[in-house]
Amino acid sequence: MKYSDGLLFGAGLLVGAVVGGIAAALLTPRSGQEVREQVAERGLELRHRTEEVVQRAQQVASEAVTKVRSSAHELLGQQPGTAGAVEAGEPS
Repeated sequence: MKYSDGLLFGAGLLVGAVVGGIAAALLTPRSGQEVREQVAERGLELRHRTEEVVQRAQQVASEAVTKVRSSAHELLGQQPGTAGAVEAGEPS
C-alpha cells in the first residue's frame, strides 16, 4: 500500500467515524443543550484530527519531494550540493 492510499483510507475512516458519531448524537433522545454541546465537542475533535491528518500529509509529501530530488541528482550525476541547477531547470 502506498503512503497516499493509507492516508486516504485513514482520512476516510476518520470522517466516517465523526459523521457516524454526529448522527448518533443527533438521533439519541437528549435535550437541545446537550446535543449542541456534544456537537461542539465533536467538531473540536474533528478539527484536531484533521490538523493531524494534514500534518501527516505534509510530512509524506515532503519526504516524497526529498526522494524525487535525490533520484534526480543521481540520474543527472550531480552531488546534492548542486541542487540549484536541477531546481532552476538548467541543463547539466
